[in-house]
Amino acid sequence: MSSGWSRFLRRPDLLVKDLGGLALYYPGQALISRVPRPVLGHTARVGGDLVRLAARRDQVLARTELRKLFGDRPLPHAEQDILREAWRQTMFNELEVLRYPHLDPSTVGQVCVVEGREHLDDALARGKGAIILIGHFGANQMIMPALGHAGYPMSQLSAPPPVWADILRESRTTPLWERVLERRWELEQKLPVQHINVFRFLRPALKCLQDNQVLGLAFDGGGGRRWTQVQLLGRRANVAVQPAQLARKTGAAILPTLVVREPGERRHRVIVTPALDVPRTRDRDADLKGTMQAFVDVFSEWVTRHPAHYLNFLVLRWKVRGTDVVPFFDDYPPAPGQLSPEQAQAHLQWAGEKV
Repeated sequence: MSSGWSRFLRRPDLLVKDLGGLALYYPGQALISRVPRPVLGHTARVGGDLVRLAARRDQVLARTELRKLFGDRPLPHAEQDILREAWRQTMFNELEVLRYPHLDPSTVGQVCVVEGREHLDDALARGKGAIILIGHFGANQMIMPALGHAGYPMSQLSAPPPVWADILRESRTTPLWERVLERRWELEQKLPVQHINVFRFLRPALKCLQDNQVLGLAFDGGGGRRWTQVQLLGRRANVAVQPAQLARKTGAAILPTLVVREPGERRHRVIVTPALDVPRTRDRDADLKGTMQAFVDVFSEWVTRHPAHYLNFLVLRWKVRGTDVVPFFDDYPPAPGQLSPEQAQAHLQWAGEKV
């Protein structure tokens, strides 16, 4: 029996999770993509609660990550309410993926509204492109249909979902999960953007900006080649300087952008904030660090208000710390089988280039 199938014997929770994912992404996709949004919200609440109750270990981890993140700062809501909303938000966002093929310029307004388009228009008026810099916060992928269907030529620099099957081959991957990831990638490719594999050549990303288009990328992924440290609320985070490098090289504006959906709301708010002041002095390293910290300062304000939008991503980052080139937070304990930075870089490159 292959290690992927035998993993179900050691982790029966994975079998339940993967069977549920498979049902959702295959026969469930046709149904859920057409249900009214109030029904979608109710389904997400019920489904999110069930998944949370079954994920006892993840709940413990989520509480720990939340307390470390906020430190002495007061939480905006009761801890249990934040956890409950985190799982409901995650379920709602997963269900939204199933609807990607049915979004177009005439329907996208039913799903999301864009605030701050004037900031993006001002940036593009400079003629040097715009970097939509995001975190894995809320339904962050909704930025792509929101801007793409509004007529903005956009590229997205990211890792295709099937990459995760190879990254986590030794710890998480099962044959059923691979099929779920493949199906998710099929749906993401229906979005109105050009996808650029972050593990391959970045020439398309440079061309996107040189053509005065929109480039989306996240600051909190596990890849990259150069890092700096920033303060994210009560913790020190290691982040790649790639967004700041692209802005410095091309002259593109960096616009922190977030997606927020309050409990009970049917539409996501895609919020484009004013462009950052990108320094260009002789101290290149200090400039790159300053740019990334300026973004994280904006991002931290939103995490403070809506920690449920970010909590499950923090759980994920803790789980994959063993294969990250540089762990996201400095205070992570070593993972079993922790890869060295060199091993992790080679591992990520190998996984990324297979897709």
